Amino acid sequence: MNQKQINKNKPYYGTSKQEDSMSAEADHQKSRNQKYLKALQTLAEKDPEGFSALAPELIKRGVWNLRGPDPYFSEKLSNWFEVAYKWEDFKEILPQDSHLTKRTKVDAPRKENLSELHANFFSKLEQRFSGDYQRWDAPTRDQFIILGMLAMEGKDGVKQGKLAHFLGSGLDGIGGLPSSNAIRAAKIALSRQAKPLNLFSPSRGNGDARLHAFADENLADLVTRFVLSMRASILLPPAMVHAH
Repeated sequence: MNQKQINKNKPYYGTSKQEDSMSAEADHQKSRNQKYLKALQTLAEKDPEGFSALAPELIKRGVWNLRGPDPYFSEKLSNWFEVAYKWEDFKEILPQDSHLTKRTKVDAPRKENLSELHANFFSKLEQRFSGDYQRWDAPTRDQFIILGMLAMEGKDGVKQGKLAHFLGSGLDGIGGLPSSNAIRAAKIALSRQAKPLNLFSPSRGNGDARLHAFADENLADLVTRFVLSMRASILLPPAMVHAH
C-alpha cells in the first residue's frame, strides 16, 4: 500500500521506448477487442437463439470482473435482461462508481453473556444462516434480509415497499407470488425460530406503506450485531449499515 501511494505521488517520466511499448500494447488490445466484438456479432447473426442464451452469462461475468459482488446492481442488471434492454443501453445502467459502503467490523453477541432464551435463539440463527450465503436458497436469503433490515430499524420499522425492493421482487412480486406473501412467510419462519421470544410487533397499515418492526429494541440491537458480523451483511442495503 505504501509503495503504491509513493508511486502515485511521484512524478513519472517514461523513456520513449517505454512509452512506445505501452502504446503498442494498448493498440494491440484495442485491435484484439474489435476482432472479438466482430466475432460476437457474427455469432449473434448466425445463431441468434444460441447467442441470446449465452450473452447474459458473458455480461454477468464481465460485470463481476469489473465490480466484484454487487447484489444491488445485480438486481438492476436482471431487470435489464428481462425488459429494460428495450429502451436502455447497457452503458446507461452501469454505475460509474461502486456504491457499496464498507461495512464496519461488528462482533456478534457473545452467547455466554446472554440469557438462556436469547442464547438459544442465536444458536438457531447460526444454524439457519450457516454456510456460503451465495449458495443460500431464496427463503433463507429472504429471511436474512428481512431480519437484518427490521433489526437495524428496531421499533421504528420498515415499510413493506422497501422490503420488497431489497428482496428483489418489487411490489408485484415474481412469478405471480406477491411480495407481501414472501415477507409474511419469512416473518413466520423467523418468529418460529425465536419462540418463546416475541420477535416482531404486529404490522400496521396496508400495501407498500405497511410497516413491519421489531417488538423489542434490545433484541433488535442484538440481532443487528449478529447480522453485521456475517459476510452475508453485503445483502443488506448499504445506507442502513451503521455502527451500533
